Parts: sequence; structure tokens; C-alpha cells
Amino acid sequence: MKGPEIKIRHLAALAACFGAALLLGAEWEKKLAVYPTGPDLLRAQSSEDEEAGEDEEEEEQEAKKAEAKEYTSREKRTEKGTSQKIYTEGTALKARYSFVNFNKDRVTVSFGMTGSEYMTYLAGYGYADSEMNKLRAWREKTRQADWKQAYAKGGKAAAEKAVAEVDVEYDTRLRALMRSRGLALRAGNVVEADMPVIVKRNVPLMKPLALALQKIATERKYADEDLIGAALALVQTALQYKIPPLMDQGLHTCGILPPARAMLCGWGDCDTKTGLLASILGNWSGMKMVGIALPGHYLMAIRRLPGKGDMFVRYEGLEYVLLEPAGPAWLEPGTVGTHTAALLSGAEGYKIEPFF
Repeated sequence: MKGPEIKIRHLAALAACFGAALLLGAEWEKKLAVYPTGPDLLRAQSSEDEEAGEDEEEEEQEAKKAEAKEYTSREKRTEKGTSQKIYTEGTALKARYSFVNFNKDRVTVSFGMTGSEYMTYLAGYGYADSEMNKLRAWREKTRQADWKQAYAKGGKAAAEKAVAEVDVEYDTRLRALMRSRGLALRAGNVVEADMPVIVKRNVPLMKPLALALQKIATERKYADEDLIGAALALVQTALQYKIPPLMDQGLHTCGILPPARAMLCGWGDCDTKTGLLASILGNWSGMKMVGIALPGHYLMAIRRLPGKGDMFVRYEGLEYVLLEPAGPAWLEPGTVGTHTAALLSGAEGYKIEPFF
């Protein structure tokens, strides 16, 4: 029996060592990094017009104004070389951006789509009142028809069941419509941008941009951290900070531009820029990311061991280092604005949304 006893003692010793290592690691982590402790929060960026009241819309606008004040009033970069050029070349729409990365090197990248590709792309985001009216009309017409038919066969109970089934189908169709447009229907009939869906959908489209940054990083012998920093600096500084309207050309947008439109317009707000950055970073193997929804603000985090002074959040037991895409401030990975830091530790808390 000596063999099993030795094995048990060996395992016990390993467990004790592992426990001690975890304890020491926790103590060392406290010295190295800072992480927010706010409770989780359900994000509600904008509401479906059918259910939203004036007070909700006013609160939404006030949150956007507060965000605009914070993220357009920061001290801007002083390095020369940050610029953008939005132009057409034949039937193609193009954008060229120059910016300074965290290595203090000047970087230039371009992005483009054909006009027809762009129009098809835009049709996949936002919804029109006419679409909602059509869906509601279908629900009402089908309710009446199914009630009449079921009542004739099985009485009131059968009719009520038939109407309930129509309502379930309506909800399914409504959610499918929203999802197809990069939106999501949440509890209380709240509609908001579905960031995970937007990011996953746009990763392939941002692949040429990601490859261009990868090529530059390889040529200049950048580390992985420098490559991530280059993408972050592009979104922070080369694209202007501007808040999209909740209604744009007859479409409800939930106040967000999809990534390709942001690149070809040259601007966006916090969630727009976060969606763009995550869509670029998602092209690199092994990249794990989460979105961080705060009251009136949005940012993201990447799976990485935090360094000294890095701010991070924990998700499913792992650390994710924060990235602040909003700009125009030049904030390295692990650093966020003072307003963001206050929101992260605030009583209203934050919600974590996994992208990958």
C-alpha cells in the first residue's frame, strides 16, 4: 500500500503548493493591477418607438450629451500626422487614415468598398417604421382570422390558444428582424444595438484592414501588444468623435454606425468605435474580447494578463484588460478616461457582453 499512500501524499502536496501559489498570485495581482467592482447592469441604449415614453427618450439624449461632453473635451494629441481622407475612386468608396501609434510611429492604412457592396451592407442595419407597421398589420390580420377559424371548431378556449400562438410567432418574427439588422429586443420591449452580432458579422469585412496592420507590424517588428495598440490608436484618433442620430434617413439606428460605415464616414461614438475595433481585432487568432456596457457609455476588454496599473474586469474567472476606443484621447490598453473609471466603480455598475 506504500505506492497509493505516496501518490496521495504527492497529490496533497501539489494541491497545497497550488493553493499557496494562488494566494500569492492574488496578493501580487493587488499590487499590479486595478479592477472595477461595480455590479452588473442591463444596457438599454434606446427603446422601440411602440413602447418608449418621452421620459425614456429624454434620458437617452441626456446620456448621449454627457458622453459627448466627456469624449470631445479631452486634451487632443499633439503629434503630427493624424489625418483622414474620405473619397471616391470610380465606383468605389475609399478612406485613408494616418495616425501615430503608441510606438510613436506614423502609420497609414486604407479601407474601401464598391458602391453596390456598400449599399447592400447598409441595408443590413437599422429598421423602418414601415417594416414595423407591416409586421403589426400581419399580427392583427392573422389574429382575427385564426380566432374565427379556431372558435368555430373548438370554442373560446381553442380561439384563445390560436391567438396566443400568433403572438408567439409575432415575437419570433420581430426578434429575427431586429437581429438581421444588428439590433436586439430586450426585456421591456427595449431595442438596442446587438454588439456581439455586429462584431461577428463584421470581422470578415475588416480582414483587409487587419492584414494591413499585421503587415506593418511585421515589417517594423512590433510585438503583439504593439499591433493591438496600433488598431486602438487608429480608432481613437484617426476617426473623429461624433454621436450618430437615433434616426437616420428614415431608419431607427439605436445611435450606432456599423463598422464599415464608420470607416467610410470617418467618425463614430463610443459603441460605434468599439464595434469597429473589435471587428478588426477579431481577425487575429485566439483573440477573446468582451464588450463593457455602462450607463451612457460603451467600451471593451481583451483577454490578457494585466500589467502594472492596468485596469481590467473579470469574466468567468478570467481577467480582461480594458480598451477605451472612444477617443480623441490617446489611451493605451489598460487605461481609460476618468469619467469611464468613475462609471465602472459606480453604483449602477456595468454589463459584460462576450464577443468571442
